[in-house]
Order: sequence, then structure tokens, then C-alpha cells
Amino acid sequence: MHSDISNISPTFYGISLVPKNRWREYGYALLTIAGSDGMVSDPELEWLTLDMAHEVGVDEEIVADWEDFDFEEAELEDLFAHFSSSTLAGFNKLLIYDAIRMSSADGEYALEEKEQVYEAARILKVQPEVVVAIEALVDLEQAANKLRMTIL
Repeated sequence: MHSDISNISPTFYGISLVPKNRWREYGYALLTIAGSDGMVSDPELEWLTLDMAHEVGVDEEIVADWEDFDFEEAELEDLFAHFSSSTLAGFNKLLIYDAIRMSSADGEYALEEKEQVYEAARILKVQPEVVVAIEALVDLEQAANKLRMTIL
């Protein structure tokens, strides 16, 4: 039986059911944000297509669409016009969180990426102070990961 809902573990994202077609649009938005500095680096693309895709159980077909997506021609306004976040509470904040995580995957959160994150937040009605808090959370997680790798 084919389902239009993907069942993911709520352990990390705090949600368990997401409409499958939302992941395609979600990835397109992340690619557009991470690519705003002119390129999606290999670590950024791997973060999306391997790490996040595995984390949330995205179908290979959607991953292939992400890999073929022309982020340079995309506009956030257009992407979000078809992106209904009302399905899940907090989905807009999750997108901002993942955009920062993906944009930082190559060790650099470029100014253009940061500006695009704030533009996405404006469109999605995520307050700037919430974005600052999410950026701090990502920094804290990265520091904790670095500490773990140093100790272990």
C-alpha cells in the first residue's frame, strides 16, 4: 500500500508524520538557500541527500530530484507559494534550522546564505529573534560535536 505520508521518528524533529511531497519542496528551499553564495558545496549536498534524507526517510526519487534541481534559477517566494507549512506546527522553524545546518555543513555559513535564511524567515513569518536563537542552537550543536570528537 502506497502512502502519501512519511512516518519519521519524532526523536529529532519532534514530528512523526509529514506529507511526502513536502520533502521535495523542503529540499528545493534548502538548496536555494545554501546555493545563494553561488554554489552548493559537496558537504552541503551530502548533508541534504545523505544525512537529512536518511534522518527523515526521504524516497530516492525525491533525492534524485534534489540532485537535479537548478537552485540558481529558483526564487524563495515562488517556492514558498506552493509550500504549505500549515500542515505541521513549527515546520517553518524547522526549515530555517535545517537551512542553517545545511549552509554550515561545509564549515562556512556565508553572508549570502545568512541573508537568504533571513529572507526565508521573513517570507515564512519566523521572527528575526527566533532566527538568531536557531543560529545559536546550531553553533552550540557544532561545538558539542567538535568537543565529542576531541574527547572520543
